[in-house]
Amino acid sequence: MRRKGFLTIAALVTSMVFSGCMSSTVQKNAETSPPEMKTEKVKEETQGKADSNTESKSTDAGEIGENKDAEETGEYTDITLWDGMTDGDGNTLMQALADGFAAEHGIQVERVVMKMEDLRTTIKAAINSGEGPDVFSYEIGAGYLGVLANSGLAFDLTSYAADHGWDQLFMDNAISSCTFNGKLYGIGNELEALGVFYNRATFEKYGLKEPETYEEFEEICATLKEKGELPIMVDDLDQWPGYHYESLWTNAFAGCDTMNEILALKQSFNQDKLAEGLDKLHEIVTNGWTIDAPLAMAHDDARKMFLSGKAAMYPTGTWEVATFGGEEGLGDDCGFFFLPSPSGTETSGVFGLGGSFVVNAKSDKTFTAIKFMEYMFNEENVQKWYEASYMPATTNAKIENYQISSLFMDWADSALNSEKQGNNLDVLMPTKVNEATANYMQELLAGKKTGIQCMEEKQTTLEEEVKDGNYEAVIK
Repeated sequence: MRRKGFLTIAALVTSMVFSGCMSSTVQKNAETSPPEMKTEKVKEETQGKADSNTESKSTDAGEIGENKDAEETGEYTDITLWDGMTDGDGNTLMQALADGFAAEHGIQVERVVMKMEDLRTTIKAAINSGEGPDVFSYEIGAGYLGVLANSGLAFDLTSYAADHGWDQLFMDNAISSCTFNGKLYGIGNELEALGVFYNRATFEKYGLKEPETYEEFEEICATLKEKGELPIMVDDLDQWPGYHYESLWTNAFAGCDTMNEILALKQSFNQDKLAEGLDKLHEIVTNGWTIDAPLAMAHDDARKMFLSGKAAMYPTGTWEVATFGGEEGLGDDCGFFFLPSPSGTETSGVFGLGGSFVVNAKSDKTFTAIKFMEYMFNEENVQKWYEASYMPATTNAKIENYQISSLFMDWADSALNSEKQGNNLDVLMPTKVNEATANYMQELLAGKKTGIQCMEEKQTTLEEEVKDGNYEAVIK
């Protein structure tokens, strides 16, 4: 799960007033004056067209399957989108998608932009009050989208997806990660992976190459330490990086098949291979291969150290590809590899989804909302995702035709051709399990808990959540 510094909205804005008449507008939460939101007009070129369609398209298709005539006649209506793309290329991308869909159908797409943690804290109350969006981005997993599904707040997309071949358009995990009790409640987007970024110039200086086994990875760390370099950055002041370290080292040592069995509740976390992986992570600290106090290092500061060449490697997620491989980063000097498994075992990448798009079950505009979701991932728009340095979880990409960095091209090619994919755990775990993980990973890095103690705690907390109905088996 991607985490950054989030602004917390103190209370839900109980009434949203959208001003102006245009193809698409943005409402953005103002960090300088929370919890109010300010409205920013961004485009008005189809104002007249939208006005002329207001009366004729004021009624949406409603429940998909109950109004087939609307689907056949193409009756579209204004919709509201909430999304977490607040910055840079992501914000530009989402605005282009909203504007493009609005212009194509002569409607308005009112866009509310907010930090994901703010969206999470407001969405349930917004939907229940009738002030919620028609379509919105949300985090996957039992503790997030699963809660909305079980509460009747996320629209059941199962029938529509089956009728329109979504199993062919989207990758398996885009569908399985949003399926609860056998029904589909969203579409996972933005495929991400966890791995190790490295400085090619530093590696070349000492004649090093990407490791194929964990033992080779350790040899690289030892060599860099001997040469006076900081081999690898490990930071956890913000706590969420600990989630990723756990996923990286447990997947590397247990393997993705075992991890899938655990997520399917057929095995448990408290086993030796997973514990060994976490103990190996702690050895990086005790061997002096990272900074002396990982718990005192903030993520943003750690990134700066890596980008300035003060650390040779940095384990984190591929959402950093645009920055690390861009002109303001390391450019072509930045490489990436999956954390390798010990000799004799198969290495598989650790993958996850950055979120999903969901339709409000209480909206009366589900037809248009679903059509917008589909529009975002057609072949033309998939290219826009890639060229904005995002990788949608679809099967219709043609990356050889895209203008993307060499680092992104390497990562995308590896992902699209990966036969086995390990799991980023935190996006699939209930909230209480993640809270326990955040705490015990800090204790692990500080030497206060062993790997097996951490895994015992995770298993115990997961069993409690299963008993309380907050987690069901994830079948891959």
